Amino acid sequence: MSETEKPTEKPKIYINPPPQDKKCERCGKHISELKPYGKEGDPLVGSFDGALLVKTFRSMCEERIEEFEILLAEYKYDNDTKGDNMKELEEKHGKEKMEQAFFYEQASSTVGASWECRDCIVK
Repeated sequence: MSETEKPTEKPKIYINPPPQDKKCERCGKHISELKPYGKEGDPLVGSFDGALLVKTFRSMCEERIEEFEILLAEYKYDNDTKGDNMKELEEKHGKEKMEQAFFYEQASSTVGASWECRDCIVK
């Protein structure tokens, strides 16, 4: 491109862009059905005045599963010996149940972006 030529459009980079279907990723309502955010404090700190969807970050597993938390509390890892009590727990509770508990822990510790309306973002 020569110095006299100007690009017609600026390049755009979108990381976690708003959903293409223009729906809240939590309740599924289309932006045409949503009440816009108000000024600062409605319901968030910061001014999102007029926005219909705002990006937030949520745990991939928001539901607390007490059964898995109890199993995970029984798990012990020894840094000195690099050993654990997994075989004992698998014999006691079953291999599949322990795998589910560890998957639950991993999902609970992982966050992802979510575009949400003003009603859903505070839930």
